[in-house]
Amino acid sequence: MSHSSYKPSVSEVFSVFREIFSRRLLKEWLKVIGGRFYWRLFTPLIMLWGFIYQRLSADHTCDAALSHLQTGAVDNLDLADTHPAPLSKRINSNNTAGYVQGRNRLPLELLKRALSYISEVVRGWLKEEEQHWKGHAVRFLDGSTVRTRPFGDLKDHYGQPTNQHKAAYWVVVQVTAAFCLFSETLVSVANASYATSETALVRSVMEQEPIEGAIYIADQGFGIYRTAQVAQHLGHLVILRIQKQTARRLRKLAGKKNPLCSGDDLEVNWVPTATNKSEDDLPLEAIRGRLIYVRLQKDGFRPIDLYIFTTLLDKQIYSLDEIVELYGLRNNIETNLRHIKTTLQMENIEVKSVAMLQKELVAGLLTYNLIRALMVKAALKHGKNLHRLSFAKCWRRIRDAIIQGVPAWVMEQGTLLEHLLSQLANCLLANQPNKIKYEPRRVRR
Repeated sequence: MSHSSYKPSVSEVFSVFREIFSRRLLKEWLKVIGGRFYWRLFTPLIMLWGFIYQRLSADHTCDAALSHLQTGAVDNLDLADTHPAPLSKRINSNNTAGYVQGRNRLPLELLKRALSYISEVVRGWLKEEEQHWKGHAVRFLDGSTVRTRPFGDLKDHYGQPTNQHKAAYWVVVQVTAAFCLFSETLVSVANASYATSETALVRSVMEQEPIEGAIYIADQGFGIYRTAQVAQHLGHLVILRIQKQTARRLRKLAGKKNPLCSGDDLEVNWVPTATNKSEDDLPLEAIRGRLIYVRLQKDGFRPIDLYIFTTLLDKQIYSLDEIVELYGLRNNIETNLRHIKTTLQMENIEVKSVAMLQKELVAGLLTYNLIRALMVKAALKHGKNLHRLSFAKCWRRIRDAIIQGVPAWVMEQGTLLEHLLSQLANCLLANQPNKIKYEPRRVRR
């Protein structure tokens, strides 16, 4: 090729998008959702990609997305488009009104279906033993917040945090999400006002779970009776890190008078008290489980006291060491919400209505899942450990391939997808054997 670089189309770089989504699939979803949506210029498939591109690009404006469509990058994205002229030729105006109207018309429910569908498809790429732990799907619960400006109905819907002086300027949205251990994709998510606790959203998150009998793992923030109550009602299992005083109470209920010793594994019934938060419409019944206590100690480090409540009752199948080891894997998921907020720049979402905030939030998570899908493909093709791949490094290479292009020699020597997957497979996390484990987290803006 005579050029020094090659500008690929979206379908070449993000082949996983066209592999997963199609006009036929979206029409099936829209038929179930109801309502009318015209398949003309800005079709649902094009608008779905538009939401994703705006999150991938450093410029998140609608004009940037419209300019992207005018370059011809998505002309062959919709294989079922029978119009004789390509999309880029049919966009005759630089006015973003039509594109904005397309964003407004795209149903939130379609974005939600797309988000959960990606996780389901990626799970199908894994071998059976790579999808489950002892026959169970494994989810990690975590929570965070995003901010937006008090425009439109946002202030009335979500409210604003207050202190002793006055209300803050920003509208803060509470978010709780569940991530898959094996693919690290986001499985389900819920949001509410800042005044709503993360644990209050657990029920909404678990109700979206597509697999029965999933194991939910969470830290002390979620280690309360309410989480176990919801999980038991929905047929799921839990491994919850609980506070020391909660463990002491469960120990007394089990009839053990002596203090807990490292390695203790007691059968307990978690009986709620008057002060325990719970779901009002669910029965306040005792929850059978196991109370596990271990002291983790390593030379040169402070000891860690780990109190765990789990509803994995069979000690022959689920040993103490295996449960502690599984809980320890939660650290792998700790950075996922940080990547969503910082790497994908979703800490602040610039919108002017609740409806658009909901769409932008789901679209950003959809973008996260698509990147994870490509990372899973790269790991499987090149025999790499998915958990050793750097999300930020992979995101940069995917984004730059779409926006900047690739060297011409890539197309001369092979396919773009093979080159991209090879690059992603080499985006490994740095090995830091001397990193201080108890170093406090970096304070971010």
